[in-house]
Amino acid sequence: MSDPLRLPVDAIRERLNADAEFTLTARYWNCDIRYRVGDDDYFMHIENGRVTGFVPGSQGYDPYDIHVGGALETWRPMLLEANPKPFYHDIFAATLHHGFELSGDLGAAYAYYYALRRIHAVFGLCVREAAQAA
Repeated sequence: MSDPLRLPVDAIRERLNADAEFTLTARYWNCDIRYRVGDDDYFMHIENGRVTGFVPGSQGYDPYDIHVGGALETWRPMLLEANPKPFYHDIFAATLHHGFELSGDLGAAYAYYYALRRIHAVFGLCVREAAQAA
């Protein structure tokens, strides 16, 4: 069994809220996103284009509009490699080729897909920084 992959939620939240690209692509967006990283859940709340909450774990029933998730074997190359191989570089590509999941309100997911891509990019930056610091 491999080690879990932990998302540094505070660093991700702070970096997204300071990120000009995310701010532009997420403006007017109100959404709750569940990220499943292997067996671990994370919940992100976006209010008017700002990440107002990002927490690990579940309270039992946590509502969400969009679900993004997959096995650790898919997340690892997506986040730990600065230049991932093809089909690990993007959420949608990973759903087509690696059993990754994107579900829920797909209309909102596609309308704000560039914001989702930026979240994914920031996940990778923060995870790699945390791995280097450890």
